[in-house]
Amino acid sequence: MRAAVRTRNTFRIPCLLKLRYILPVFCFILMLHISPRALGDEDARTDRGFELFKEGVYHFNRKSYEAAIDFLRKSLGRNPGDRNARYFLAMAYYKAGYNENALFELETLRGQDGTDETIQNLIRSLSAHSLFPSMVRKSDDYTLGWEIQANPIGKYILSRITGIDIDDLGNIYAAGFGSKIALKISREGKPLIIFSSPRITTGRLYDIVLGKDDELFISDFTNDTIHKFLQDGTYEGSIGGPGFGKGQFYGPTALAVDRFGDLYAIDSGNIRVLKFSREGEFLLSFGSEGDEEGEFSHPSGIAVDSAGNIYVSDHGKKKIMLFDRFGNFIQTIPDPGLKDPYGISISGESRLIVSDGNSIRSYSLAYSTWTDIDTGDRFSRVMDVKMDHLGQIYACDYDRDALLQFVPEQDKYRNLNVVLDRIDTSGFPMITYYVTVRDADGYPIYGLTESNFLLRIGGGVVKKIDLSSNAVRNSRLRLLFLVDKSPTMKQYSEDVNAYMSALISRVSTEDEMAVIGYNRESWISSSFTPSKLRTMDAIAQDRYSEGNNFDSAFRRAVDYLNKEYFKKAILVITDGRITEESFLTYSFEGCIRYAANNHIPVYFLSFGGSANERLVYFARNTGGRFYDVLHSNDFPYLYSSIQEFRSPDYLIFFRDVYDPKFENLYLDTEVEVDFDGRTGKSSLGLIYPSRNY
Repeated sequence: MRAAVRTRNTFRIPCLLKLRYILPVFCFILMLHISPRALGDEDARTDRGFELFKEGVYHFNRKSYEAAIDFLRKSLGRNPGDRNARYFLAMAYYKAGYNENALFELETLRGQDGTDETIQNLIRSLSAHSLFPSMVRKSDDYTLGWEIQANPIGKYILSRITGIDIDDLGNIYAAGFGSKIALKISREGKPLIIFSSPRITTGRLYDIVLGKDDELFISDFTNDTIHKFLQDGTYEGSIGGPGFGKGQFYGPTALAVDRFGDLYAIDSGNIRVLKFSREGEFLLSFGSEGDEEGEFSHPSGIAVDSAGNIYVSDHGKKKIMLFDRFGNFIQTIPDPGLKDPYGISISGESRLIVSDGNSIRSYSLAYSTWTDIDTGDRFSRVMDVKMDHLGQIYACDYDRDALLQFVPEQDKYRNLNVVLDRIDTSGFPMITYYVTVRDADGYPIYGLTESNFLLRIGGGVVKKIDLSSNAVRNSRLRLLFLVDKSPTMKQYSEDVNAYMSALISRVSTEDEMAVIGYNRESWISSSFTPSKLRTMDAIAQDRYSEGNNFDSAFRRAVDYLNKEYFKKAILVITDGRITEESFLTYSFEGCIRYAANNHIPVYFLSFGGSANERLVYFARNTGGRFYDVLHSNDFPYLYSSIQEFRSPDYLIFFRDVYDPKFENLYLDTEVEVDFDGRTGKSSLGLIYPSRNY
């Protein structure tokens, strides 16, 4: 049974003769002690403070945060002790990018009640958010997360596992050299897909690796080929074939994919490395057998970093060698004495993870130092290893037919940062909770399902929830081009037209684009449209004038995007200059937080030459990136990078049953999240819709 915050109060005086004298005094005393939260429905409608509060909640849940702040501050002016109004004010400050103001209001609430877990959690979440997650160093102390026995696994036998990969949702992909099958497996250990096709007869499968755009590659050692699938199990074709010539194999083993989608394969029998485009076109071959530096004995693992450098492990030489992106030898990685290196992988931009006999090792690319990962002597023979964005390690044991996950020990005992961002009742009786879930260091938690969430409204548990809206939201893009029209940009107009035309030509017909121009003022040059011609005309608009009020234009862009449902991104077309005018009205950090707190990545497309470090910092802290367009090899892949961005928030909706007794009342709402034994919760509230929904 739901419990509305406001309840009707009635009382009876037995002595009717004295009622006319006692009643006025009694009512006066009662009104001094009753809070607005306990007022009845009719009284609430006459309470100006509560009316202002309702207006604030209305604007907040529609992402009009500046308006929400105004109404909530006025509400607190009427009712200074209203904790709900102060909590909503803190949330409105947070979503508007004013983190310091949000923390001040939350600290005020904590001073009133230091035991409120929701307040403590939100303070911790905002504090963790003050440092961009990729700058946080995860611990090298690990503990076992789970272990999956793969022989058997469901109705399959997965034996002699030699290659694995993982996706953002926590699913594991494994190739069984002994059982000749490859599977997609859920984090709970349930087989989801077997990669097979009537068009092929698979032999001993060695490695499996994810590519771009849901592609997946599997090396077939027996048939001297690499099979290409989609992650849903659809067979797409094969690459290579038996032989000794260009693009041919004699026992392909370890695989890697670079950030452009190109494929690298160890050709074990021919003792070399082959490189192919994602379409299967042969691009490059390097390496040969020998005892000299840069030559191979038994190449066994391969990885490619973000700069295109290629790392090859050699279990014959017990070394790891480094090559440039053209296959030229650079150096042998100094090591403390590797035992039997096989599968290797790159984690983020700074760590090389190595499977080495019965152990796992980590090499810092930045500091050239080695660290042994303590796995508790659980391995007999590790053949491959991967690390996800949370720092969790996944490995396969060849001898024991097992898959294992290891979690940073500190994370095992630290709870999640959960924020109930807002509640949308505009589609009532459908209600949607927007929930952001991160780990204790601020890294997003992906791949959660309905079973990970518990929702409450008005004290009652929501019985049935649905997360299917997330796939719909992520299926399309809303791209907003914020175009600098100050005089210094005019010299780059031809370059802007050429490069933007190339970028926009790649945009899907399902996506929509808008353009806002700015100098001293800002204006909407083109509203959201799928029209590429209209978008290009707006970008090329000849409206150059003095001024560079970037901050106001940027916040206008975020406001405009916040009205959109689908996945969002801001692309700033600039010469990379920051002037005194750029952040006169709103602070540099405030603009970053406004985008980041609303999960909008920002990409700076600079035509002015060298990178501006402040704009690099700006982009990175929103989940975007800075591009020196005229000198970048990565710019052609910008659209793919935007598509790959994953927001940390979940859309959770459910159908409510209208109950007239709650109409126009404030109801508390709450969400709890449980992920691998780590928990977190957050609360907010809503004004229950009227009958005229």
